[in-house]
Amino acid sequence: MNKLWTIGALLQWTQQYFAQKGIDSPRLDAEILLAHVLHKERIYLYAHYDEPMNADELAAYRELVKKRASRWSVAHILGVKPFMGLDFHVSGDVLIPRPETETLVETVLERIPKDAAPAILDIGTGSGAIILSLLQYLPNAVGMGVDISPQALEIAGKNGAALQLDRRVTWKQSNICSALEDRQFDWIVSNPPYLTQDDMNHLQPEVAHDPAQALFGGTDGLDIYRRIAAESPAHLCDDGCCAVEIGAGQEDDVVRIFTADGMYHHERTVCDYGGIARVLVFRRKEKSK
Repeated sequence: MNKLWTIGALLQWTQQYFAQKGIDSPRLDAEILLAHVLHKERIYLYAHYDEPMNADELAAYRELVKKRASRWSVAHILGVKPFMGLDFHVSGDVLIPRPETETLVETVLERIPKDAAPAILDIGTGSGAIILSLLQYLPNAVGMGVDISPQALEIAGKNGAALQLDRRVTWKQSNICSALEDRQFDWIVSNPPYLTQDDMNHLQPEVAHDPAQALFGGTDGLDIYRRIAAESPAHLCDDGCCAVEIGAGQEDDVVRIFTADGMYHHERTVCDYGGIARVLVFRRKEKSK
């Protein structure tokens, strides 16, 4: 990159380079990284195609391109990921929020009146993207995010503060529900680890940079669902709901797990935009007196 590089020429070169590396969205990723280096919106690039890059900008961009070519995700490189119209700080200590997880948030938002004041628990909160998105769009709700990882909770706390939601959310280190004592909630939500051992053996390079404990759900991918189904009813109010994200092809198994002991009944299955069953909603049956 010793010649005079304009924005347009640099984007063209990077797009071709990323495509050769097998990156799915070479042009988009090139634009996002370059806009980040220039501290501009992407639209700026289109209006300034002939603008030359200076040496410092080229050096900074070159480092980001190297990372992306080695299959670090754009979110990992920039340390931020958009989700539900909000920006979340992320790191190698948390699962990068996926677009399909927005289906979980949207499903819950559809079920709760905007002026309601539910208490919501997010199990395996990671970056806090799920619980914080719910609180952002439910201004009277309060929430708790639990995670086994103190590093993840630190990131979640940073996001809660950045979104000015820290007065309505608490964070707690807990292995599923083990540290909740007698806390009760109206809703429990979770995007648990659900990859099988075979899945883990065939991860996309970008996903391999996510923490394994946020991905691996046991040999069959269902271990954490078993624990949530067993432990969560004690922390749900009568008629409360539990909504979980699932992996492709897991619907029947997860429904069986949650309904086996009669504590829950399966209320709804919601597909993501790809037509894959992605979210299951279960309602807590009334507790015996």
